[in-house]
Amino acid sequence: MASIADETNHSPIRAAIAGTGSYTPERRLTNDDLAEMVDTSDEWIVQRTGIRERRIAAADEPTSAIASRAATRALKAAKLEAKDLDLIVVATITPDMMTPACACFVAHSLGLDQTPAVDLNAACSGFVYGLQFSSALIESGRYNNILLIGADKLSSITDYTDRTSCILWGDGAGAAVLRRTEETGKGLLFSELHADGGGWELINCPV
Repeated sequence: MASIADETNHSPIRAAIAGTGSYTPERRLTNDDLAEMVDTSDEWIVQRTGIRERRIAAADEPTSAIASRAATRALKAAKLEAKDLDLIVVATITPDMMTPACACFVAHSLGLDQTPAVDLNAACSGFVYGLQFSSALIESGRYNNILLIGADKLSSITDYTDRTSCILWGDGAGAAVLRRTEETGKGLLFSELHADGGGWELINCPV
């Protein structure tokens, strides 16, 4: 679990969000659909989660494809071309395969063959971790533009016989282009991360 809290960043260089993009698959899996699969109901799910539907990727639509669509939209919003990127970071727990990294597939889809690309595994808090890591690299002066993506195809690892968990998960991606800035009051100003490995048995995905 991660959180953002007050920890002053004194660096004159910061990472600012220059553009964002998102993508969700077309297929909808509603609560009524789930009620036909497990012992649950729309009312039960909404009361406990507020969720009415989730999106499900097609069988031939891997996490990298979802991530790439969000990335393209984020680049367009930031008014940057893929060649302007210094690094690609993908936060995911459902990569296309163990290796190469999902980020490498995203880079390839964007026509890049030299840009560094790496995955980060931190589940629900992956994007938060990625934001701090990417910001630190920009603050170091080493990179100017970083593409950060949070993407998952959780339907690929969901147990649809477990009504306590299958109601929660869906597929989709969100992306942000982080850009170097020295403008006062702009960029990531505060951050702090925390993790607690206790309680791992409540939600886990064995290898």
